[in-house]
Amino acid sequence: MDEYVWRFGYGSNIGLSILQTKKNLNPKRLLVGSIKGWSLYFQPGIPFVEPGFAAIHPVGDEGNAEPYDQDEELHGSAFLIPRSEAAGLDEQERSYHVLPSKFVAYNGEVVDGVGLYVPKKYVGENGAVQKDFPLETKHGTPSLRYLNLLRNGARE
Repeated sequence: MDEYVWRFGYGSNIGLSILQTKKNLNPKRLLVGSIKGWSLYFQPGIPFVEPGFAAIHPVGDEGNAEPYDQDEELHGSAFLIPRSEAAGLDEQERSYHVLPSKFVAYNGEVVDGVGLYVPKKYVGENGAVQKDFPLETKHGTPSLRYLNLLRNGARE
């Protein structure tokens, strides 16, 4: 019997249909809600192809990030998948660190230990979010195709 783990999707990975068709995942459960202390922005992408991709950064004062004490929230979906599928997804997302996070669903359900894909530059060697992080100064603009992925995922 396969053990299950939680992962969090934001950006183009928030919708169930994308998780099933593009990522080949079979979630046992899917909840929509948020994780505090993180903010979504669009990083520069590939000009004329995909000019901006969704990315996240910790919320906090310049050079003094305290993500878990902030009111800002990252909205998306938490999905429960077999550990074997999570290992495959983690490999696809290998440029990220999987940070166990507290997820609060819109229905009030709280799930601890949901794996949030965090850019490695924000995570120290001890696995904790760094208190000193570079501010993102360059932002991209998502294409209509990418925006529709987010909109459709949010509607699901």
